Amino acid sequence: MIFIARNDKSVLSRWWWTIDHWNLIQMLILATIGSIMILAAGSSVAIRNNLPELHFFTHHISYLFLSISAMLFTTFLSIKGIIRLSIMGFILCFILLFLVMIMGPDIKGASRWLIIGGFSVQPSEFIKPFFVIVTAYLIANKYKTIKYFPKFVSSLHFSLILLFSILLFLLEQPDLGMSVIIILIWSGQLFLAGISLRWFFLLFSLLGAGITLGYYIFPHVKRRIDCFLNSPCESYDQINNSFLAYESGGFLGNGPGGGIIKNKISDAHTDFIFPVIAEEFGAIFCIIILLLSCSILIRGLIRVYVKNDLFSLLAVGGLLILFGIQVLLNVSVTLGIVPTTGITFPFISYGGSSLLSISISMGIVLALTKKDYSRHKYERY
Repeated sequence: MIFIARNDKSVLSRWWWTIDHWNLIQMLILATIGSIMILAAGSSVAIRNNLPELHFFTHHISYLFLSISAMLFTTFLSIKGIIRLSIMGFILCFILLFLVMIMGPDIKGASRWLIIGGFSVQPSEFIKPFFVIVTAYLIANKYKTIKYFPKFVSSLHFSLILLFSILLFLLEQPDLGMSVIIILIWSGQLFLAGISLRWFFLLFSLLGAGITLGYYIFPHVKRRIDCFLNSPCESYDQINNSFLAYESGGFLGNGPGGGIIKNKISDAHTDFIFPVIAEEFGAIFCIIILLLSCSILIRGLIRVYVKNDLFSLLAVGGLLILFGIQVLLNVSVTLGIVPTTGITFPFISYGGSSLLSISISMGIVLALTKKDYSRHKYERY
């Protein structure tokens, strides 16, 4: 592909010469690291659960192929195509969230999944990128009215209605971690749009009230917060073992497959995969992963900032906030800074729904930061 001529006017040529190659490469590097670490961490978890040793690795490779394909497909979409896809995806995921409330199985005190065709699907993961795009479009048109709604309901008000609707479903599951992420994304979009500070006061009041209510209403949330503050429990053991894994790995690690503490971490392939990386490859390698993640954020923001297009700024900004918050929360949990949230590390942790969701998100980022998109305008419909 590097031999494609710049004057070639084919779709593939335009894609190749306008895509952010470095960010695409960094995402693929993270995905490759994730595959290697799931091979290392997933085998011990599989054996502990009486599953074939390569159970999680083979499943992950299948999810990875689908996710990378979805990401690459998304990079070819126009702004209009991205908005249309997001509206349809949001409606579908909203319906699935309603079905989760009715028939979702209870797993570890939470009902977040649907079993479809033998596969477990987490709609709250998929709705995140679509929510970001839909709210970016609404906030960019914040003073316009919505068809079939009273005139006093502006696009900005409608985005708030969507936010509350999703939060109701998430708190019902309950999924406090995802609720916090959704609120922070919307807050970040308002900040980028230059909205009045009173909206931020409303949002953070809502966030504080939600955490307080969640503590007293949902035993699942109360147990996690109490465990974080003072009480030994399973997640406390995982955090303690993650400390031991960090300490065991030192600066250079014990080498591939040399981890021992990982055998004591029940979620070593998902939420707590970062300590496994530290144990086997060391602190220096962990820092490299974090630098790659920061580079993705910085490059994305720089490329979209020069476009002078509010929708693209809000969309890319929201998706990068999503990416950054997931990295921050995942690592913070393993360091005992915040209670366990169930948030995965983008591209690295095991999980079909989360991997496909973040791949779609980053595909949209790559699509909206392509060099030639500054010539296009999105349409309202």
